[in-house]
Amino acid sequence: MAAKKSTLTPNVQSIGGSAMSVRSVILSSFDEYLQYELGEAPPGASTVLAAILQEYRERLVRFPHSVVLQVAYPEIDFANRWCWAQFGPANGECLDAQSNYPSCDLRTSHSHEGKWMSYWLAKTDYDFGFNQWCFVDEADQKRFLEFIPQINWGESFPK
Repeated sequence: MAAKKSTLTPNVQSIGGSAMSVRSVILSSFDEYLQYELGEAPPGASTVLAAILQEYRERLVRFPHSVVLQVAYPEIDFANRWCWAQFGPANGECLDAQSNYPSCDLRTSHSHEGKWMSYWLAKTDYDFGFNQWCFVDEADQKRFLEFIPQINWGESFPK
């Protein structure tokens, strides 16, 4: 499929008056992800679209409140650490052992039952792409939306 090339330009800024940090997060939407993924709707796109939408609907059955961001991998880890601290562990297979900012002490294969999840949608650039956070509770989604301005690459990537 013909996908658009992202032009990632991370910026460096002070977060809350503290040390400088890299920040490349962009508030996005599932529709923007679909536009990226499907581009100009090449032949066979309706089959791909149907599969993507079915998977999306299945996520929303249990986690009806979602936020889509365009983020770098370290920002996903930073946001997931915040979500873990606020809402408990993410639902599903635990991938925290691979995180820049792990919250889970277990390093073996395991899963958690949680009231939120993080789902990688598509890579658009080097270590950058669309990620969706889904929440059971609308109040948790709203708290996450309020947290977005604080998302950055974190202390492991000082500038």
